Amino acid sequence: MDIVNIDLTREKLAQMMDYSSLNPNVTEKEILEGCRIAKEYNFKGFHVNPIWVPTVARELEGTGIETGYVVSFPFGTNPTELKVAEAKYAAKILKGKPWVIDMVTNVGKLKGKDYDYYKKDIAEVAKVAHDAGVECKAILEVSFLTDDEIVAACELAAEAGADWVKTSTGRHGGPTLEQVRLMRKSSPPQVKVKVAGTGSFWTPMVVLGCILAGAERIGTRNAPWIVDELSGIIADMLKQQK
Repeated sequence: MDIVNIDLTREKLAQMMDYSSLNPNVTEKEILEGCRIAKEYNFKGFHVNPIWVPTVARELEGTGIETGYVVSFPFGTNPTELKVAEAKYAAKILKGKPWVIDMVTNVGKLKGKDYDYYKKDIAEVAKVAHDAGVECKAILEVSFLTDDEIVAACELAAEAGADWVKTSTGRHGGPTLEQVRLMRKSSPPQVKVKVAGTGSFWTPMVVLGCILAGAERIGTRNAPWIVDELSGIIADMLKQQK
């Protein structure tokens, strides 16, 4: 990607952002404030823990902003049947609204080379999402994986029908830029790459690096700062290079 010609408009960047509020101690007041911010910036989505999903869907009604539903968050170790039940519950309560599934894959099964289980686990949840007319992201948790395992995870997720591969939940560390680039290289064109999980280290420069490495979506609670900074002074500096 040509950094000088990269689109850093506020509108473009906001649509690359999944805003999030996923800490276990978040309050309803904070969720409502998050909805207000999501609407102000017109982010692509707002991702919260399942207890807050009905509130978010109600507050975002009519905006087109996706309500993000996390499945088996944050460990991904629920049996497939429970993951499917979570996805079906989401499909029921979010019917007719813009939403998306971010599911945590079973990292232990991947590392143990039980590839049939790993792929089926993703495929069953992806099927529920697709039957409901929405996309499914597979969270790989790359901080636990070797390069070869990242390649295998991306290939299996694609075969399972995932629409996206996502780096991390943010609970176990975020990715390196090389891991992001490897994910993009290892995934077919129709499977997109989402980066999340750098926590308080999410900065505009980190996001710019991830975009250059091939990321098409960023998940972060720092989305407002990132959009403001990249669409402001950084965009101005790049214009001066043309």
